Amino acid sequence: MREKWNIILYLIWFSYLILSAILMFGHGFLLSRKTLTDVSECVGIESVGCDEISSDSAACNEPEKLERILNNPGSPLVCPSTSKRVVLILVDALRYDFTEYNPALENPLYYQNRLPVIHNTVKKWPEKARIFRFMADPPTTTFQRVKALVTGSLPTFVDASSNFAAMELYEDNIIDQVTKNGGHAVLLGDDTWDRLLPGRWLRSHALYSFHTWDLDTVDTEVDSKIYEELKKSDWNILLAHYLGVDHAGHRYGPNHPEMARKLNETNERLERIIEVLPSDAILYVIGDHGMTETGDHGGETRAERTAAIFAYYKNGFSGIGDEIAPGREIQQTDLAPTVCAALGSPPPSPSLGNVLLPLLPKMQTTTTLLHMTNNLKQITQYLVRYGEESQQVSLDRLAELINSTRDQIEKTANVKSHDDVRKYVADVRILIDNIRAVFREVWVEFDSLAMLRALLLLLLAIFFNWIIAEGIPMDRIPHVFASSFVPTGLISLAICVSLCYMGYYWELFEDLESAIILTTGLISGAVTGALVILHWDGISQKWYETRTLFYERFARSALFASAAVLVSNSYIIEEGAVLSYLALSVLGLVAWNISSFKALGLWAGFGFVLSLTRPYRGCREEQGDCWTAGDNLHTGQASRAALIIALGSVAAVVAVARRQVSWRGYGIVIAGIFTCAHWAVGWGSLGSPNRSRLLARVAWLSIVAMFGLLLKRDRNGPTTPLIVCGLLFYLANCLVLGASYAPTAALALLSGFLILIMISMMMKSDGTSKTSSSFRSSSSLACLWALVASYHFYGSGHHPTLSHISWTPVFHAGDPNYSTLGPVISFILLTINLFGMPMMFGATVPLLVLWGRNGASMGPRSQLAAVFSLCLKFSLCFAIRVLASALSATIHCRHLMIWGVFTPKLIFEYGACGAALFGSLLGAALTAWHLPSQHKSS
Repeated sequence: MREKWNIILYLIWFSYLILSAILMFGHGFLLSRKTLTDVSECVGIESVGCDEISSDSAACNEPEKLERILNNPGSPLVCPSTSKRVVLILVDALRYDFTEYNPALENPLYYQNRLPVIHNTVKKWPEKARIFRFMADPPTTTFQRVKALVTGSLPTFVDASSNFAAMELYEDNIIDQVTKNGGHAVLLGDDTWDRLLPGRWLRSHALYSFHTWDLDTVDTEVDSKIYEELKKSDWNILLAHYLGVDHAGHRYGPNHPEMARKLNETNERLERIIEVLPSDAILYVIGDHGMTETGDHGGETRAERTAAIFAYYKNGFSGIGDEIAPGREIQQTDLAPTVCAALGSPPPSPSLGNVLLPLLPKMQTTTTLLHMTNNLKQITQYLVRYGEESQQVSLDRLAELINSTRDQIEKTANVKSHDDVRKYVADVRILIDNIRAVFREVWVEFDSLAMLRALLLLLLAIFFNWIIAEGIPMDRIPHVFASSFVPTGLISLAICVSLCYMGYYWELFEDLESAIILTTGLISGAVTGALVILHWDGISQKWYETRTLFYERFARSALFASAAVLVSNSYIIEEGAVLSYLALSVLGLVAWNISSFKALGLWAGFGFVLSLTRPYRGCREEQGDCWTAGDNLHTGQASRAALIIALGSVAAVVAVARRQVSWRGYGIVIAGIFTCAHWAVGWGSLGSPNRSRLLARVAWLSIVAMFGLLLKRDRNGPTTPLIVCGLLFYLANCLVLGASYAPTAALALLSGFLILIMISMMMKSDGTSKTSSSFRSSSSLACLWALVASYHFYGSGHHPTLSHISWTPVFHAGDPNYSTLGPVISFILLTINLFGMPMMFGATVPLLVLWGRNGASMGPRSQLAAVFSLCLKFSLCFAIRVLASALSATIHCRHLMIWGVFTPKLIFEYGACGAALFGSLLGAALTAWHLPSQHKSS
């Protein structure tokens, strides 16, 4: 049957349309800020002649030069004659409360009172030491924080995608300011710095940073080098990045003995560094971000944003500053201009930070004012250049900010007394805070045209394909795909892509990718629209004759309602509970329509299964106090009870399924045994992690081999291969979820099984093939299946927030980055962990048609048509949710919660839609492969 493969090609075509529209919207919505390659330049004060800064050319000494520079607002940036060396210690994920010390605590938690060196140093030498809250801007992933720290600029949300594939930084930054002026920088620790700033280091001892279960290798290597480097004098800045605290948080969470061990090591390390610190060096110990109570980071909660900064200088810091009390909040953007001031360099060109005088050595008033004016002049230059390159900030607003900075520069000449300096410093701080706030509001430049085009393509794809799936009579579908419809559409797309490449070659337009997406989307809409017009008689007749039952209308309404209310941030936060209610309601109406006690019993059983997933749902920051399962998804540390439940659930599923899948059951049993062995061998303090990882690899090998065996044709049709496919996805979900959350995969499988039984019951009263295929491909079943698949994303412990992403599943079978296919393996494992449920339900969509005797009673052509219709409707359900999320993000693009709620939700809906498309395409392909051939005459 030629139509079999035309149907698969059409589903691939449809998936391309949805994913390309998603990609275009992402390019328009998730743009990074405009980056400039300008570099700050300063003139050494010794090389400045008096006639260059004043009309009076009489000879002058350095203090007189400073006076004249301050009296001349138009003078260039001038480097001070004195500079210090800087030791920058970055303790990854050093949350501020890790540094606090309270002797009154009788039973401190594992992360409390572990850094007494900071408390004691500040108390003993208040003029030599400072400890402040170091506030990060979201997203709080390491790469974005490092980039913001060295440039003094603000990160953007889209940069989160680069967190584990850092690209070279071309913006002006602290390290480049050092090296371009003949200085030297030394790097120890995290190789993120080496990837971000390659070739800048006098010496680099960088190690791979993504072994999140390795708490000691990087820290030990840094310790072996740092004390030798502190004795040398050939560097200007020594940067050491320790990872142990962050990795302990990722693996165990902050309240764990391993966290106490790493903080104790940090305390001993700082004591020794303070002892051997050169007298001409300033020590800055900073955290790039904090962590949640589960040890993760990436979002914008206060626990993730609140890091610490500890500074120490043997000769004492400046006494100028309104607030030097411990715990004062300062912004991380302030680090770059402050470090550059200590090094005798100008602030980096993109910096929006404020020079922190309490973290600089004692200096003369004129030198203090020189640092302040350098800071203001650099920001003024940036405002002017940014206004020339981007129209994000209105010209009136920009002019107001530029005039304000110039006014403050002019006021420098009137600053004489100590009180004048304090007031001037406070005014400058307020001004820079206002400038930073303006850029925070408008930093992301949305491409409205690309967003509108993407929404149009999504709407066209959903509209025409919903009419095709819902309107074309079932008996016409095989004839549609036996015709030249699909080849004609694909040839049109090929011609369209060729013309786009020709236009790009002849430089008719610059953005090839957007041109291809837009033109192929419009062509596809035209082709599908033409198909609808050609079959409008059958579509209108079907709609006229079909009587829609109440539960079918309710199922569609439930799906559209669950999508429409994505405009509410409160709903998104509580979506898991609402989805379970909607799925239960739709199935309840189906049971009521069957009107039998058995159906009502199945409905009650389905509700009981959903209630069992409630303890695993967890909560997100905005939900406040809520109860979760005793084991944490992110750490993967299962209790004894959780391990027993996980082993029992896998054993039960494998034992029950073994008899239903004939010889393929042996592969399922083998994969299940190795999965259980992987958990059991690696459990507890006496477990063997190496053997556990080896067993996990064997389990994955068995699963992959079983997927390959699905290609062997089954004489009994596609039902058994589809069941095996669903079981393989179940085992894959178990492996990535870990023993703590593996039972949720079994509960998801059981909920789908109960739905299949109820559908099979509903068809017993009607054995006609036409009615069976019509009901079994109805949109109500697709909506119900999609609602259940969406719910089990929450039911397996996930939430659409960056801080809930767990990287533990990537390493449960060993570090994939040692392999040449490491990035691909990491992506696949993480995708299964997050979106394995939509993938599993998508792959088993055809079972809604084929399950039971009534499904088998239909002919191959009717089965194929019904499977195509249902797979397309299931995919459309997720496409509708993506469209709703995109509309919500467009409407709320300036909403307070856009980066905290709406954007993560959009990204996770992208992933769920892609997984559902892949799963349904796999299920349709298996169905087409295993269906027996049938001549048209039959």
